[in-house]
Amino acid sequence: MERLSPIFTTSPRTVNREVDHWLNNLGEVEKVIDSIEPKLLATNSKWKSIAVHNKETSVELCQVFDKTDQHYEVLLEAMSVSKKFEVAQQEFSKNDPILQRVSLLLRKYREEIQALRRECKERERLRERYDHYKLKLDGLEKKGKDIERIQRNQQKLKDSEEAYDSVTQELVTKMERCWKKHVSIFAECTICLWNIQFQMISDLSKVSHSLRPYRDQYCEALKISSSSTLDNSYNENKSSDNIENLLQNNQLNDTAEEEKQQDGSSVLLDKYEKLVEQEPSTSSTPQYQTAKSTVA
Repeated sequence: MERLSPIFTTSPRTVNREVDHWLNNLGEVEKVIDSIEPKLLATNSKWKSIAVHNKETSVELCQVFDKTDQHYEVLLEAMSVSKKFEVAQQEFSKNDPILQRVSLLLRKYREEIQALRRECKERERLRERYDHYKLKLDGLEKKGKDIERIQRNQQKLKDSEEAYDSVTQELVTKMERCWKKHVSIFAECTICLWNIQFQMISDLSKVSHSLRPYRDQYCEALKISSSSTLDNSYNENKSSDNIENLLQNNQLNDTAEEEKQQDGSSVLLDKYEKLVEQEPSTSSTPQYQTAKSTVA
């Protein structure tokens, strides 16, 4: 440690393991604060990146040349949803009261730890003074000649020891009390993190309400689970028919047949053909259902 009082630099150092223990513990806590604070502040920017990514992708997908196709409405709806979500994300990130509170809480907590570290340095002055008189008195007592001087330094040693012990005990109490705060503060940080996630998920659920029927009907037709944390309730609309038409237009067996004509030796397509042949064929079964069975 840097020497604070050059007058008392020759004394052997008195060590208080409690102070060192709590100082080390607070140092570990401070490392966590330094790590998680920028991550919390960056959480909204992560969602901003997602919102921008969804919007840019959806806008680009709308650059089609046949806008009379009935499936074009899916693209338009996706673009509308992505723009609404971007606006919602921007509005939330401008005023997140929980994030503001936690940021202030972490800043105050770090300042409290740093103040205790400064108190430790001030305590070192008392420790050096105490060690100085202890060593000095030990030398005088060994000589045993100047009784008056010995008595005078005995009083100085007593005063310095009392001051050192008093400050040390007060500092240990403060450091322990400060350290114990970290659990509740870290709990608030956790709530702050997940509040952002919950808010973004909620906003996404609200703005994507009109788009989700397309996704749900699509997954249902393919027999793929469409479960999510979002609210599954919505009003039935014409998206059901459109999704079925979409699957009919993009049949897997049509694609496979075209590829097989291009390469009759494809082993993969032969296996695919055998798999399709195993499915029962009836005139009342729509083509997209046959494709669903193949996928399943």
